[in-house]
Amino acid sequence: MATGGVHMKGFKDEKQYLIHLISQAINEKKAGNPPKNIKWEKLYNLACYHKVSNIIYYSLKDVKDEYKMPEDIWQKIYGDYKKGVAKEAVQHVMTEMILEEYEKSRIECIPLKGYVLKGFYPKPDMRTMGDIDIFYNEKKTLEVRQVMKNMGFKIVKVEDKHDKYYKKPFMTLELHKSLMGRAEPYASYYKDVWNKMKTRDNSQYIYEFSKEDFYIFLLVHFTKHFENAGTGVRSVLDIWVYNKKFYNEMDWDYIKDELKKIKLDEFEENIRGLSEFWFDNKMVEGKKREFYNLLGEYILSSGVYGTVKNSVMVAMGKKFEEKSHGKKSKYIYGFRMIFPGLEGMKKRFNILNRFPFLLPVFWVFRLVRGILFRRERAFRSVESVYSASDKELAEILDLHKKAGLYKKA
Repeated sequence: MATGGVHMKGFKDEKQYLIHLISQAINEKKAGNPPKNIKWEKLYNLACYHKVSNIIYYSLKDVKDEYKMPEDIWQKIYGDYKKGVAKEAVQHVMTEMILEEYEKSRIECIPLKGYVLKGFYPKPDMRTMGDIDIFYNEKKTLEVRQVMKNMGFKIVKVEDKHDKYYKKPFMTLELHKSLMGRAEPYASYYKDVWNKMKTRDNSQYIYEFSKEDFYIFLLVHFTKHFENAGTGVRSVLDIWVYNKKFYNEMDWDYIKDELKKIKLDEFEENIRGLSEFWFDNKMVEGKKREFYNLLGEYILSSGVYGTVKNSVMVAMGKKFEEKSHGKKSKYIYGFRMIFPGLEGMKKRFNILNRFPFLLPVFWVFRLVRGILFRRERAFRSVESVYSASDKELAEILDLHKKAGLYKKA
C-alpha cells in the first residue's frame, strides 16, 4: 500500500489513490494525477466503504474537470460532502444542548470519540459520525432518560453497556454506562475511569480526558475494532490527526508507561507509523515498508467497522494457535458459534443470569432470530468458518502479532 503520493511515480490502483486523496484533503492540498486506467466508480465505492467519500471532495473539487471525472460520480461525492456539512451542524448544536441539560440536571458525563476529534480536523464535517457517544455516571440513568424524553428522543435499545436513543432526522446517540464491558480486555484499566478525567472549563458536570488519556482511549477503541473484525482507514486517520495536533504537547513518558500496562506500546508505535506513512508521506523502505503495505492492505479490506470474515477468522486464529486441531477445530468453533456457552449467552440475554437453565430455550430463540432477521450475516459467518484455510488463519494471527498484539506478560 502506498503513501500519500510524494514518493511515488504513479498510483497502481484505486486503493492507493484513495489514501492519496485523503492525505491531500487533510493537508489542504489538491489531488495529484489519478492512475492511468482509474475506475472512478470503484474509487467512490471504496471511499463509501470507509466513510470518507465526503473528505475526498476537498482534494478533488478544483481538479475534477482536469482529471475527467464522470459527472455522476462527482455529484455523488458532492452530495456526500453537503450531507456531511448539514449532519455535522445538526449533531453539534443538538449535542451541545444535551450537554447543557446534563449540566443543569447535575449528570456527570463526557463526550467521546468523533465528537471530540472532529474539532481537530481542518473542517469539522470531515469527521463524519453515525452516532454521538457520551459516557455518563450510571447512577444517573433515570435522570438521563428523563432528559432525553423531554428533548424528544426515543430510546430504541437498552443494553448492559449502553442505551441507544434516536430523534429525527438523523440524531442517534449511544449513552454509555461504562466505557468497557465487564468481560472486555481493558475493563480493569478503566475500572476507576472518573479519576482519569477533569471537569471542562466553566462546567461542574461535563468532563474531559487529559490529552494523553484521550489518546490512550482512542488507541484502546481502535484496538478493540482491529482485534475483532478489523478497522478502517478513518481510524488510522484519527490517530494521525490527533498526533498532528498534540504530539509535541503530550507527555510521551506517561503515555508509554500506561500503554505498557495494557501491552499496547508496540501496537501504538506501529499504527502511528502507518498513519505517518500514509498521511505524512514519510519515506520508509525495506521490511518496515513491506510490513506497512501488509498492515495497510488488511485495514483497507476491513471497512470502517470491520468485516464478518475478519471477525470469524481472528477468533478462529486464536483457537487455531491454542489447540492446533486443524479441521476438527473448525467444527468445534462452528458448533460453539451456533451454540455459545452460558457465559457468552448471559452477555446477550440478561435473564440467563437469574435463570441459567433456560439456556437451551435461548439457543433456539437466537437460531430462529438469526434465520428470520439476520440471515445474510449468519450465513456469512458460517461460510467464513468452513472456508477459512489453516494458512489464512495463521497469516492473520501473524499479522496481529507483528503489529504488537497478544503480547504475553
